[in-house]
Amino acid sequence: MLHSTIAVVAGCFAMANGHILMTSPKPFDYFAGSNSGGAINRPLESSGADFPCRRTDQAFSGPANTYPQGSKQKLSFQGSAVHGGGSCQVSITYDTQPSKSSKFKVIHTIQGGCPARDTNGNLVGTAETPNPNAYDFTIPSDLPAGKGTIAWSWMNRIGNREFYMNCGSVEITGDGGNKAAFDALPDLFVANIAGQGDCTTDSMNDKDPWIPDAGTSVEVNKGSWGYGNFTCDAAA
Repeated sequence: MLHSTIAVVAGCFAMANGHILMTSPKPFDYFAGSNSGGAINRPLESSGADFPCRRTDQAFSGPANTYPQGSKQKLSFQGSAVHGGGSCQVSITYDTQPSKSSKFKVIHTIQGGCPARDTNGNLVGTAETPNPNAYDFTIPSDLPAGKGTIAWSWMNRIGNREFYMNCGSVEITGDGGNKAAFDALPDLFVANIAGQGDCTTDSMNDKDPWIPDAGTSVEVNKGSWGYGNFTCDAAA
């Protein structure tokens, strides 16, 4: 496969700054404010200091994503360091400036092959290189209209045990919808972040993470390496 060939070549050349950044939905302006130090495409701190969204100390800014109820949308990225793929989720909160207590609810899960399908390592390129992989997701037709935050999260398959999360402003437009439909969606699954369920991917041995409560909107990409289950602290 093309992506597997690219990955083998790229494995020796990928730069640390080639990490992935969400380009659609449009993310917050991560350059604004005093909490913008460091690479904007890096993983979240394992301590949980910048969970969620890598923004903790100033107003959120950047373009809004306006999505009608029931509409199909696109998840896409730039960057080459896809770490053999992994598993991703798209989630929404109605908090316009999320905090650790925000309720992120999952509207789509990608089990394996995200942010790159059928990839053994990294892609060729830099942090600015468009990722050829894209994913469809749908805004549930029964979500309430209103403003909030949309998030992409990713647990990588190979490399350091990490958790990535980019967020952007969102406005859901339309009529009807109800809070009960939002509340019924699965909670965002978080791993490798202290104090957020205390689950890790340490024991997965380079397998794609299998997210246990994925919801009803799911894309499954089965690689030859298979899936692994999370190790969680039952007392958390």
